[in-house]
Amino acid sequence: MIFSENPGTLRLRPHHIFCGRFLPLESIVRGEEFACAINRMKELTQSESDLIVTVTDGPDQLCDYCPECKNNRCENPFGNEEEVKKWDAKVLKGLGIFYGEEITLRALIALIREKAPLEFCKTRCPWKQICAVFSCP
Repeated sequence: MIFSENPGTLRLRPHHIFCGRFLPLESIVRGEEFACAINRMKELTQSESDLIVTVTDGPDQLCDYCPECKNNRCENPFGNEEEVKKWDAKVLKGLGIFYGEEITLRALIALIREKAPLEFCKTRCPWKQICAVFSCP
């Protein structure tokens, strides 16, 4: 089952925590299992629950379902593991969180609302043309 119905914690890398709230991830075509994982992640990360998220360095639970994650590395042609790690570092810095930190979804959402859009979103994000971060209150 994808992201079990009542997970104790989620392991998510920083850009999935932040960008997952604003990008139309469901439009990414990487197979049915990945689409189901994205939809479940979006449901969970929109829930403002007290579910614990562990900030993960490297591939996370969403990556487990991605056909472009090979040998525990992102091999997406638009941003391989080295590029993705740079995005993750910018999100960490922008939100003031760190790898290994455990934080509730409720607290993360409040932090994202306070800090969004990050400087990275404004200046360096390759997805800013389709990102909803700029239209959020």
